[in-house]
Amino acid sequence: RSKPSQTIMTEKGRKRDRPGGSAKGSKGGGVDDGKPVTKKQQRKAAMAAKTPYFSPKPSSSIVGIDVPLDRLMPQKRIELIAELSESILEDPSTALTSSRTDVVPTTSKANTKDQDTDTNEKQYHKTQSKMNKLFELASLSTNGHDAHAARLALLSLLAIFQDILPSDRIRLPTEAEMNVRVSKDVKKTWDYERKLLQAYQRYLQLLEKTWEDGKFGHRGLSDQTGPPTTLAATSIIALSQLLQTSYLFNFRSNLIQIVVRQANNHSSDDVRLACCHALSVLFTKDVQGEASLEAVRRMAKMVKERHNQQGGRGIHPGVMNTWLSLPLRIHEDEAMAAKIAAQVKKKRAKKSEEAKATQDIENEMKEGEATVDKLELAKNQADTLHAVILTYFRILKVQDGAAEQIDSKVVDSNLLPCALRGLAKFSHLIHLDAVVDLLEVLKKLLENGDRLSTDSCVHCILCALKTLRGPGRDTIPVDMKQYLIPLYGILPRIGIPTNESSLPSTNADDAQSNDEGKVIEEVIQCLDHAFLQRRELSSTRLAGFLKRLACSSLHCMPTSSVPLLACTRQIASRYSSSSSSKIERMLENEEDIVAEGVFSPDAEDPEHSNSHATSLWELSLLKYHVHPKVAEQSSNMAEGKLLKLPGEAPSKLCSQMKRDAREGHIEQKPMWKKHPLDTTASNRKKSRRRQNQVRFITPRRTANWHLQTN
Repeated sequence: RSKPSQTIMTEKGRKRDRPGGSAKGSKGGGVDDGKPVTKKQQRKAAMAAKTPYFSPKPSSSIVGIDVPLDRLMPQKRIELIAELSESILEDPSTALTSSRTDVVPTTSKANTKDQDTDTNEKQYHKTQSKMNKLFELASLSTNGHDAHAARLALLSLLAIFQDILPSDRIRLPTEAEMNVRVSKDVKKTWDYERKLLQAYQRYLQLLEKTWEDGKFGHRGLSDQTGPPTTLAATSIIALSQLLQTSYLFNFRSNLIQIVVRQANNHSSDDVRLACCHALSVLFTKDVQGEASLEAVRRMAKMVKERHNQQGGRGIHPGVMNTWLSLPLRIHEDEAMAAKIAAQVKKKRAKKSEEAKATQDIENEMKEGEATVDKLELAKNQADTLHAVILTYFRILKVQDGAAEQIDSKVVDSNLLPCALRGLAKFSHLIHLDAVVDLLEVLKKLLENGDRLSTDSCVHCILCALKTLRGPGRDTIPVDMKQYLIPLYGILPRIGIPTNESSLPSTNADDAQSNDEGKVIEEVIQCLDHAFLQRRELSSTRLAGFLKRLACSSLHCMPTSSVPLLACTRQIASRYSSSSSSKIERMLENEEDIVAEGVFSPDAEDPEHSNSHATSLWELSLLKYHVHPKVAEQSSNMAEGKLLKLPGEAPSKLCSQMKRDAREGHIEQKPMWKKHPLDTTASNRKKSRRRQNQVRFITPRRTANWHLQTN
């Protein structure tokens, strides 16, 4: 038997038969021949009829949307926030507009005649939009001063805008475009984009107002340096999250201005770290470089205004460290060629009106494309590099001027290590003339190294060594001795506790350990550039550095001595083949060493220390160190064993030791011992076999007894 067919109307009005049901059964959702219509068939029928399968919840169906927020309980406000957020995400277009519903009037027998006369007049009740209701819940002045509900509403709005905002800018139609006759779909799209921009602008204004009201704590406090409230901190964190995800959308300049200003916040570490992280993510994700250029220019302007500000707070080093995330790859010469090409293109466009019109159309098309304009990228990166290097040189010039003053007590600056670290990263991109000036400034700073912190001195040396390894190093007449002698003199200062911490911390021990770990990493990089990436021809200088590294490993913490010993082993193993007669004898006894002169540990130049006249006796002491890794590295170096790379690389050991120190972990080898209550015979026999028997033998008299003195 043939089954009855189910008829479905398609878009073009044609009928399509489907076996297994009738039209009546599918329409009413009933049962045909004992078989109910499945949900899949209902979904397909709804899609064919252009009706939504999941209809959004109307505003009138949300409980409490028309009730004043002052009368709602705190739990009801939270439930209302959840329902509104879910409803907005289901259908954002209807959530941005207000709705109205018909009002059914209450009738009575006395008013029946009046009702008959006014049957044609309908009454409506206007309901505000769901987005406006959520904005009221996010404001303290309208939600009954419920800070918890306002915080949840702000975070809910953040998640909503992150989900519904497009990935490119919205350009509102002009008056001329509004006068043109367009279709209903285009008008609907324009209306939705306009309302979306208004809601997003209102959200940004609400976040900024919330921060201004609570950035110094609660109102009424006279102290203008207190920590911000939780609600105010939440607003800044929301702004930083929007900068990370919606930096290509409208109002980008407002976001960058607020986040850059609060990245230097001294009253709250959470706010400062959130803003600095947002800027780092922005620099990493920005492909075209426009947003990064705008942020860098604002930061450079802030550094110029506040650096070395008398009687005020300067720039936090974390603000400058965000520039290390910039993916700059364009050299200054390439950038100049890109600028010239862009200028020629603009001049050609100005000559003819047709070219100008086509240029405007091309600019609009580029905004919607996902490709990267190489000329625009080169121009943006060139301007970014110019702003960054100019700021770094300004810090160095100020530092150089302060170092020349004899009576200056405070010479070091918190921004000097940040500037040197950035110059070491981007020095291969700057012009050769600027490289020569940079090396001259670094040389002057190292001449006054006694008044600089250990971190600053190490960064000066590392910046100079990296610059000399860059392009044009063969044409620069610079002697490496100018930077190796300060490196030799700074090694004893490693691991000594000082109050020169450039990064303030609430825990002094944590700050000291973090600074020491960073200094050790930089010292290892300096030694790598000085002796591993280049060939050292002076064996006397090499022996002096090996002796100084072994001496520095004695007084350092295990987190520093293990990487230093590994680096010493790596340097000694590389030069052992060419100068074995001079390096290997330093591992012997001092009585067996035949050399001229005496070792002078106080010499400033390693070539004048006469390190060949001594031995590395520090290794014999470090073999009995309490930390097992220190003892292992020292014994392996004394025996002349090679490093097992990459597992025992100095940089990797440094990171492992810092992690172990942070977690309080000391690796120990398990020692299996026999349980005292175990009396089995088999275990006793095995233990006797493994046990080393020690016997004391009394020597017997021999015929040479007359040779004894007593």
